[in-house]
Amino acid sequence: MTRIAGLGGPGGIGGTARGGKARPAGESFSLAAPAQQETPALAPVSVAALIGLQDESGEARRQGAARRGGERALGALAALQRAVLGGTAPDLDALARSAAEIELPADPALRAIVGAIRLRARVELARHGRL
Repeated sequence: MTRIAGLGGPGGIGGTARGGKARPAGESFSLAAPAQQETPALAPVSVAALIGLQDESGEARRQGAARRGGERALGALAALQRAVLGGTAPDLDALARSAAEIELPADPALRAIVGAIRLRARVELARHGRL
């Protein structure tokens, strides 16, 4: 960064260059030429590595879908609870759809949680004669 150190003589404004050296007044501004650097060659990528990356993103997608499906089913169960406590007719179709649309993830812990949500939804559907 160039700092202005003061006003120079008749040649113009003097300053300090990046390196801290004073530039003579009247010297024209110029950019330093960029250093030539060789671009390193990219290493070849194997097909197996690309397939592995795709599989990981597919697994992450399935886990996200399972989590969202579980959240929808929990929302439908909460709506069922509010309807029963409020004395109104519950929306059992929404509960049945949300329970049926949950994808099973590869992660065993998430699979157990999603399985428990699906089981609870099926129990509620059976209680209301919809199973």
